[in-house]
Order: sequence, then C-alpha cells, then structure tokens
Amino acid sequence: MCKKFFAFSFLLAVMFVQYSAIYARDKNPVFWMSENLDTSTYYYLKQNDTAYYFKFEKITDEKASGKYFKRDGRIVVVPEKFSISQKGKNYIIKFDDRTEKIRLETSVKENGITLRYATVNKVLGIFNKLNWTESLFLKKYKKPPFVKYPLRYKTKLSDKLIIKNDVVYGSSKGYWDSYPSETDSYFDVLTKGVLETVSIKDLSLKMDIYSPENDSIELRPLIVFVHGGGFYIGDKKSEPMVELCKNFAEMGYVTASVNYRLGFKPVGPSIERAGYCALQDVHAAMRFLVSNAKKYKIDPDLIFIAGSSAGGVISLNLSYMKNENRSKNTFGSFIYDDLGNIESSTNTLKQKFQIKAIANMWGAVTDLSVLDNARIPVISFHGDADKVVPVDYDFPFQDIKGGFSSIVLNKMYGSLPIHIKLKDRGVREELHIFEGAGHSLNVDVDNNLNKNFYFISSMIRDFFYLEIFPEKYKIQSVPSTPLPRAMPIYKTGCKDYLKIFWEIEGGIIIGTRENEVMVIWFGDAKTHKLKLSVLSDKEAGFYDEYEF
Repeated sequence: MCKKFFAFSFLLAVMFVQYSAIYARDKNPVFWMSENLDTSTYYYLKQNDTAYYFKFEKITDEKASGKYFKRDGRIVVVPEKFSISQKGKNYIIKFDDRTEKIRLETSVKENGITLRYATVNKVLGIFNKLNWTESLFLKKYKKPPFVKYPLRYKTKLSDKLIIKNDVVYGSSKGYWDSYPSETDSYFDVLTKGVLETVSIKDLSLKMDIYSPENDSIELRPLIVFVHGGGFYIGDKKSEPMVELCKNFAEMGYVTASVNYRLGFKPVGPSIERAGYCALQDVHAAMRFLVSNAKKYKIDPDLIFIAGSSAGGVISLNLSYMKNENRSKNTFGSFIYDDLGNIESSTNTLKQKFQIKAIANMWGAVTDLSVLDNARIPVISFHGDADKVVPVDYDFPFQDIKGGFSSIVLNKMYGSLPIHIKLKDRGVREELHIFEGAGHSLNVDVDNNLNKNFYFISSMIRDFFYLEIFPEKYKIQSVPSTPLPRAMPIYKTGCKDYLKIFWEIEGGIIIGTRENEVMVIWFGDAKTHKLKLSVLSDKEAGFYDEYEF
C-alpha cells in the first residue's frame, strides 16, 4: 500500500512540474522570440557597483547570442560574447568561459526586460528543486537623439541675399567720397585729382548692406568692409569688397561696404588728416549700424571690421585709436581747422560699440604706440614686396618716383611690426606674409579676383569664427583629478545654449549632465569619435568632433 502511494505521489508531482513548466512557458514566451526585443541597442542592469550591458545580435527559435560588457571603472572595454540556448525546460547560458543551466521566466516590455531565473538542483536525486531569484529588470538603453545644425558662419547657408544699396549713414564736407579707378596708376590719379581738391563739397555718405534672405535668426554678427585706395580713390562697389560682402552674408553674417571721404592736397599733413576724416566716417557708419541693429538684425556684441590698404589703416585705427592719442595734425592750427573727435563727427549718433576682431589686409599704422593697450585680435595679410604700404617700417608709396613719399609722408609700421607688438602683448593674432608679392594681394594684374582672394577670405572666416565660438566650445577631456575617474568625461565650454546633442562612434554614452557627457570606449572598434552639436542661445549652430 505504501509503495503504491509513493509511486502515485511521484507521478503526480512530475505531472504538476511538467504542467507548471508548460503553463509558465506559454505565459512567459522565450524572450528572444518576442517581437519587442530590440537587437539594435543594449539592455543594462546594475548590481552592486557594477553595471552589465547586453546586446542581442543573432536570434533564432532555439538560440540567442550577442555581446556584453561590464561597466566597472575601465575607460576602454572589449565586449565579450554570450549565448542562450534552450534545452528542454532549461536554458544553457555561456559567458566568461562558463556554462550555466537555469530555468528562466521573462517578460519583454517596450522599455526593457523583466526576468527571474532559478538554478536547478536535485533533491534526493529525484526531484528538481528551483531556487528562484527576485525579479530583475534590464532597462533598454536609448541612444541619445542627435541633430547636426547647419554650420553657420563657416559654410554657405543660402545664395539669396537682401542688398540695400546707398544707405545714407551721415554727411560731411569734403572733396569726394567715391572715385572708382581700378586701372589708373596712383600717380596719374593724384595728377588728375589736383584740381578736384580746390573746392570742398557737402557730401552724403553711404554704405551698401548685405544680409541673407529668409533667415529666421534674430540677431547676426556684423562685418564692415572698408575699401582701400590711399584715401584718394576707391568705392564700396569694388569687386573684392562686393564679393567679400556676399560671401560672408551667405554664411549668415550681416555685411556692409562703406564709402568715406576721399582726397587731399599732396602737401603737409593733408594725407594724415584725410586718413583721420576717413576714420571718423567709418566710426559714424558703425554707430549708424548699431543704432539700427534691430532693423538689420545685427548682434551688437559681435561686430567685426575688415579693410584693405587704406581700409586696413582705418580698421586698425578705428579699433585701437582713442581721442587722447589722435595725431596733433588733426587738431586746429593757424592753417587748419580742428577736425573734431572720432566719436562725434559725420552724424550725431552716440551709440557705443566694441570691435571683436580685425582683418588687416596690407594695412599699417603711423604710430605703434596705438597698440599699447591692444586687446582686440588681428589677422593680417601682406606681401613682402609691397611698395605701396610697407610690410615692415618704411615710407609708403615707394612706387611713386621722385622721392614723393619721403618728402611728404612719414614712415609707417606695416603688418610685421604690428604682428610682433601684438604677440608680445599676448593678443590673439595671425600674420600671413606672401613671398615676392606686392600690393593688392587679392587681385591679379588685370584687377580680377585671384586665388589669394579665396585663401584670404577663408582665413578671415576661420579667425572671426573663433570670436563667435571660442576654442573652449570644442570638446574637452575633463582631467581625472584628484583621483582617477571611473569613466572618461568630456565637456564643452558652451553653457549658454538652447539645445545640445552628443553622439559617439566606437563606444557608448552612459550619462549626460548639462554640458558634460560620460562615455565608455570599445577597444575592438575601428573608429573612436565623439560628436557635439550645439544650438547656441544666439540660434547659431556649432559642431565639433573629438577622436579618442
């Protein structure tokens, strides 16, 4: 009787276990057969101080395999392989050169996998005893979204521009404000202009303003371009100035090409006074643009200036010269009237502004002390055989015969001594010297734009860009001090942003906080690259890449 009861009980237990297993299997389908399982990402689980990341790569009805790694303080990990296969009611797991036989119950959800497992032990060598764990949750890793914004101020955004011609910014008395002459020699121009300097006229001073069409950004940086011509000739519509204005407006800037008072008598301090009048006019043009910042969508905190030859002289002096260090020749005397202050001539506007950076194209200064308190970055371009404006310290217009320059003019400090002075002061600067080249580097002998024009334009673009997005905006590795960090952290110095995105190749982003990101690199990846995309608070896109 006892033997029959024991046998019956054993059979009932076996039937119960089998039924329970079938029921559990129907209720909890094998998770790698689930349509919800995502094979494109990781699932992760944290236990104690270690996090485990699993990625399923190959799935069949009988077997699933993939790779995993442990986040345990290493900067670089090499993911290892794992596999799960079904054998009857059990599952065989292989990882870390180990093989485990377990029972498994799973539930796959949109945001992860809930599971519990049990080891199988024999009781009395007959019964299976299952020691179930608590339920575990493997959270689905969501790759951070990434948006790469158009690289404003470095790449062309649009070729459709709004051009406002002949915008009046002020008025003054002078000889003339426009003298287009691109083929005559400077000596011929001076000869023709002698009669023109007999009488003074009332001049209405104008500029052309360029801006991108259909641009949604609220405020944009401004570049004012100033043509050259020895304070005697030139016009805002010269081809180099027009093309520079167009190129930078297409990249998202507001640009302006300015006319200013020209002409002088080739005697005494007249040339220096003409240069000062030109400086006053361009200063007035700046004040006009700042006072109309909303109208033209100008960011008054991002103002740049660029000039060639006499325009370079104006650009440097406008940025550095103060009324207290203006030349004595600009004040009143027995012969000459006082020309007035820099900030209060040509128009009555009082707006202040600060230049962020200067592009000096074969310009110079008459007094190097004007740079004593220099802080504004300068990029300069000059030919080492320039006979019109010296690259070093010398008389200008040495191409005019008869010793005209040494008789009428003072020596000037060209781009080389300017470069040395700024470098000594620790001011950000660049100097590009063109070997064997003369004046007007950006045009050929027929006055057509040459390859130097495009090189100079690209260098100005990159130099100005660093004032809008400084070096600190680039991806920086955070030093592991005072103790080594558990994970590598990278950051950007950009804090005033509207949106920020990170993306990685050859690794995984495991955490973000404000402008920082924590990553793990995969040692077996061919490429290790971290990408950053920022939409600044000024609605401008910035992008950078960091290679590990």
